[in-house]
Amino acid sequence: MYKHINLFAFIFSLMVFATNAQDLPSSKETMIKAVKSWAASQTGLKEDSIKVRALDRRLQVPTCPSNFDVSFPYKTSQQTVLVTCPDSQWIAYVGIRLQDNQAGFAYIAAQDAGESVLKSSVEAVKVSGSTRNVVTSLDDIADLLLVKNVEKGQIVLKHHFVKSVTIAKLKKDILKGSKISSADVIFEPASSKKAAARTLFPKILLNDAIAARDLVAGTTLSRSDINIRHFVLTSSKAISRGYKINADNTAVTAFFGKLPKDALTSLDDIQQMETIRVIRAGQPIRSSDLKPSLMIKKGDTVYLSVGTGPLVITSTMVALENGNLDQQIILLNAESNEKVRALVTGPGRARGL
Repeated sequence: MYKHINLFAFIFSLMVFATNAQDLPSSKETMIKAVKSWAASQTGLKEDSIKVRALDRRLQVPTCPSNFDVSFPYKTSQQTVLVTCPDSQWIAYVGIRLQDNQAGFAYIAAQDAGESVLKSSVEAVKVSGSTRNVVTSLDDIADLLLVKNVEKGQIVLKHHFVKSVTIAKLKKDILKGSKISSADVIFEPASSKKAAARTLFPKILLNDAIAARDLVAGTTLSRSDINIRHFVLTSSKAISRGYKINADNTAVTAFFGKLPKDALTSLDDIQQMETIRVIRAGQPIRSSDLKPSLMIKKGDTVYLSVGTGPLVITSTMVALENGNLDQQIILLNAESNEKVRALVTGPGRARGL
């Protein structure tokens, strides 16, 4: 019984609404037409897309012999118009609703998540101003991917998209140690939310790379799958602890693999240095493998120079302690048994203070 009563009340309300909409005074109908016509000319919309909220019986509209004047009273809003009748000084603020007044786009075919949207995939449409996050420029989604499936005719919205990144997939099988280049991969866009961080690396790395392991076609390359070529200083033979590093036991060569942060790249980096541990042949030389070598060792014969300009006297001394470059040490004159302090200037050489 209650269902029948509710249904009757609903139908009655629709009849009342229809009666109210159809039985408007002619003066109010004239005003509504004037508002629609003027708003259409100002917004470029069709009159059917403009709804005038003037059905309230409390809004009494007089007959206006001349045309109603219509304007937007607020610069920042198009939801209210000011209507005046010049003949009677009558004015009223009337609410309006603009439908499909926003430029946007709609999908012309269904698309799946992960795909990019091209200009040919959408068409320009007018969208209701109440719709939020509407894409108004295709440039805003040029490098983005769909994060969800979309249907034909659906409005293109900003939250449909996610930032894209580029990943590299192998075209063919590649064995460990074989060269990998850009020609061996297909670069594809991928969702930034789904792509693993290790799969993101600069394309330029593939200019000088080899496979770090056996790889099969279709593999999404990660940084750990490739070894990059570096030119570094490596040992040309095994070097024992305490030996000086020089061009006889090192060379700058290509090295593939994970490079230590303190790897040296030039012979200039090893001047007057010696090893503090055994270095295997072919191993990159690291600064942590070396220490400054002694220029003078205790008991060495040292040539001591004293004087300035053209008057320099050189005598032979004996080192009483070890000395590095630019370090002060004590020397002994074996003939006079006199001790002097001097500054180490090179291998076996010192200058008097």
